[in-house]
Amino acid sequence: MRYVTPILLLPALLIAGSSCEKETSIEEAGYRLDIRFRTVAGGSAIHYGDTCYTPQGEAYRPTLFRIYLGNFSLSDENGTLATFPDTYHLLDAGDSASLTVRLHADARPFRRITFQMGVDSIRNVSGAQTGALDPMHGMFWTWNTGYINVRMEGLSPSANTADGRFEYHIGGFRTGESTRRTIALDLPAGQAHALDASGRSEARIDIDVDRWFRSDHDLPIAGGARVTTPGPEAVRHADNCARMFTLTSISKR
Repeated sequence: MRYVTPILLLPALLIAGSSCEKETSIEEAGYRLDIRFRTVAGGSAIHYGDTCYTPQGEAYRPTLFRIYLGNFSLSDENGTLATFPDTYHLLDAGDSASLTVRLHADARPFRRITFQMGVDSIRNVSGAQTGALDPMHGMFWTWNTGYINVRMEGLSPSANTADGRFEYHIGGFRTGESTRRTIALDLPAGQAHALDASGRSEARIDIDVDRWFRSDHDLPIAGGARVTTPGPEAVRHADNCARMFTLTSISKR
């Protein structure tokens, strides 16, 4: 029989003891980035009930605006530094608490914030979801057509509907119908920004609703006030929606 002397046990006990020590996480250390979103029209903040004007001069009043964002990442000129995969946030212009996305990463300087607009195809066919993807939020059609990636509703005298309402429910994930888009925003003036443990950093991103109606495509309300199924028209609206985002500032708080 082989015996182990007490002196040989001592290093093993020390190793075991050290492995039980609690490591400080990035989150606990305070490396935090708050991304605050704001809905604007032509650069001015808007709220439900405000009258706005499209680039074509059409008056409109938004009553609902929601959008799925997810899979954020931070990068520099050499590549990705931090990723936050398989996470989704539902921004609702009527709920101020939903308009901030909080990330925790290390202190390496980054120059770009990237994220996805919309829900990926796997999630669209994975059955009932919870959290931000719960169908109770009114952003889900059926298991065949999937999630609504961007939804805006409101009133406009230009709408070709009996009640003057417009409805844009933009979704679709199948080949040729995908409305998911990648948004990549460089920090202003080419600056680099590093998170630190002394406090939080804050980035501000404007979502300019005017660009929904004119950017890649000219989409006046009078030309179609109702898009509520996947297809070519939804794809054009998604192209425009991807142009709505501008990173206006980043700073330490």
